[in-house]
Amino acid sequence: MNRILLIAIAAVLAVIGIVGAITIQQPPAPAPSAAAPATQSPVSRFAPIEGDFTVVAPVDGKRQPADMTPYRGKVLLVNLWATWCAPCIKELPSLGTLQQELGGDQFQVVTIAIDERDPAKIAPFLAGHGAASLPVLIDRDRTIEKVAQVIALPTSLLVDREGKVKAMVTGDACWNSGTALAAVKAFIADGTVMTDELKTCE
Repeated sequence: MNRILLIAIAAVLAVIGIVGAITIQQPPAPAPSAAAPATQSPVSRFAPIEGDFTVVAPVDGKRQPADMTPYRGKVLLVNLWATWCAPCIKELPSLGTLQQELGGDQFQVVTIAIDERDPAKIAPFLAGHGAASLPVLIDRDRTIEKVAQVIALPTSLLVDREGKVKAMVTGDACWNSGTALAAVKAFIADGTVMTDELKTCE
């Protein structure tokens, strides 16, 4: 009886071993096809909002409260950025060019660095990235959040001549050409907020 039991146990173990070997040796599941669609990045578009830009209180390159008087009565493109933000750096040259092309009595690009603790580095940083003509302003206390919820950088705001924020976009854009330039011109002309996709700089 014991011999029969031992033979039965041995047979069961042999079957288990064979099944295990087959399972281990089976080829791995095929990798996903390279043709499968990739997840796309969020599209940058202006979204209408309401806010009062006059409550924003940045400091200048000398850590003093910034004089915002030169920007009153103008249409503004306010760009919130940081020196550690790669997309911010990528779009800085286009912001500098936009200021050169459209800046004047009616329009101004206003750059405000967020969370920067060394104001002295902002001016040379802007100059080194094609944006020497843009203002050196730092919002160390995030007063911008009284106006809009900034969830990522860069973020840009359209501000009308009365100092009211009318639109916001999160993400970088190529501001001196294409749909981004058209959106700025439309807003300057009559306050129109375009919601077309803003092309990024390559």
